[in-house]
Amino acid sequence: MANHKQLVCCLLLLLSLVGSSMAAHSNSSDDLFEWVQQDNRRFLHAVIRVSDLNRTIKFYTEAFGMTLLRRTEIPEEKHSKAVIGYGPEESHFVLELIQSILSI
Repeated sequence: MANHKQLVCCLLLLLSLVGSSMAAHSNSSDDLFEWVQQDNRRFLHAVIRVSDLNRTIKFYTEAFGMTLLRRTEIPEEKHSKAVIGYGPEESHFVLELIQSILSI
């Protein structure tokens, strides 16, 4: 459970940093709103190492309503990974979760 709290804290910190950098770009909220509408750059992909892939997938799907997009076992590289998100990777934010088989 402590790992999930740490993940949530890291995500909140990351989102606040992204928001702070956007706010620093502009002096007024109107300018900021216009900038966000015109700027096509987006934070679409993050990678997190996890100790329990199944538990982490369950957490993000239940707590944040994300969907498991794909899951891959890569025995030759000794890890498993899953991609979860809110829609297609090409246009929506996704998290890539990686669990080393050695951490089991």
